[in-house]
Amino acid sequence: MISEMDFHTDTGRPCLDLAATLGDRFGSPLERLPDPAALENWFASVAGKPLGRPVTQPELDEARALRDSIGRIADRLYDGEMPDAEDVDRINRYAAIFPPPPRLTPDGRGVSQSDDWSLDAILGEVARDAIDLLSGPDFARVKRCEAEDCSVLFVDYSRPGKRRWCSMTRCGNRAKKRTYNARNRTTGG
Repeated sequence: MISEMDFHTDTGRPCLDLAATLGDRFGSPLERLPDPAALENWFASVAGKPLGRPVTQPELDEARALRDSIGRIADRLYDGEMPDAEDVDRINRYAAIFPPPPRLTPDGRGVSQSDDWSLDAILGEVARDAIDLLSGPDFARVKRCEAEDCSVLFVDYSRPGKRRWCSMTRCGNRAKKRTYNARNRTTGG
């Protein structure tokens, strides 16, 4: 069973997965990155890039700031508004930080990728994903979850484009259960 503290992994994009670590942004915000260990867990389990060292509190603060910038820009663009320059600058700053470069193997015929990712390099990858989403054609497929207590944005990659919830196992099931219970109360069933 999914708990409220579980990370979102089905928004369709890593940048939206990071933005979803702050739940119910328009109501009673739920912080899914309450401490540095939670960010380490997000890097390993969602981003697929274990950091290999403890995250510091200032690094957590920076990751949250990037997350908040991504969320605010996505929300504003979704609502047809201009983003704040400070949020745009933060994403651009992180996007300029690149991952470890590929290396040619000693035999000269293969490529190896370093597993030595820095925190900034991981956030840089997320920032570049945000730039790609926000400025590209996939943004036309972005939707906001229809659940009353959810503010998660997701990319609707479904063929008919009629997805309503950030996750069927999270918000979709709760909504269907509420509808079912309401119907049974009114019909006496």
